[in-house]
Amino acid sequence: MLKSSYYILIIVLVSSCSFMQRTDDILLARLGDAYLYESEVKSLQTTNLSSVDSTAIIQQYIQNWAQEELLLQKAVLNINQNELEIEKRLEAYRRSLLIHAYEQKLIQQQLDTLVLKSDLESYYDQHTDDYRLGTKIAKVVFVKVSTMAPKLDSLEHWLFRKDSIDTEKIESYCHQYAKRFYNNPTEWLTWADFEDIFPTEFNISSLSMKKNTMSLEDTLHVYLVRLMDVKAQGEIAPLEYVEEEIKSILLNQRKLKTVGIIQHKLLEDAKKSKQFEIY
Repeated sequence: MLKSSYYILIIVLVSSCSFMQRTDDILLARLGDAYLYESEVKSLQTTNLSSVDSTAIIQQYIQNWAQEELLLQKAVLNINQNELEIEKRLEAYRRSLLIHAYEQKLIQQQLDTLVLKSDLESYYDQHTDDYRLGTKIAKVVFVKVSTMAPKLDSLEHWLFRKDSIDTEKIESYCHQYAKRFYNNPTEWLTWADFEDIFPTEFNISSLSMKKNTMSLEDTLHVYLVRLMDVKAQGEIAPLEYVEEEIKSILLNQRKLKTVGIIQHKLLEDAKKSKQFEIY
């Protein structure tokens, strides 16, 4: 139950009508003939809030409720509802909601959500120029470790060797000693997110595919970086970077096509059964 401090009675309009309350609920506020009850604000109460915070949230809700009710009451008095065709609009909205809900149900039942790699590649190849990068991106492996950590030479060797990094050994080492690490050499990051990893005094702009490793150090930590790949702003984005976006586009196209097929079939069935006739 809400504490007594929540029970703020707001009386903005004085009414001569009887003051009716629900017998099974607690009244929090009244504005004219409109009433706000405790059950309507239950969802605002969460266990992770202090009583002070919870009180403030509910008090603000009551204020907002009163303002909305005042506007509604003034609107009812001052707006010609016939001109707004409210009933007609509500019916149109009700129809739209029902149709949308039914279409979504049919889509869930009939839509093929499997997008093949070949589908992605085909769309990507046809729309390559739409996927020019708005920002620089990179694939990196990064380790932040204490200057006192053991086997730093080994870590540097696993990360900086010429042929390829030793992912398993780096992973094992980092779980034991690293303060922070990123060991996913196949995932693209924006360059801005990559730069945010480092203290502001470090400059990593010299990293490139020609000089793709870097070791930096401050009084407490060593920072080891290997650049696996990089794409400049304005270049065509790699497929894997835009794969989810393309998948979403293809699924949306399928949804529209599925809805069109459903609508056409319903109409044809109605014609065949003589439910639909044009005079």
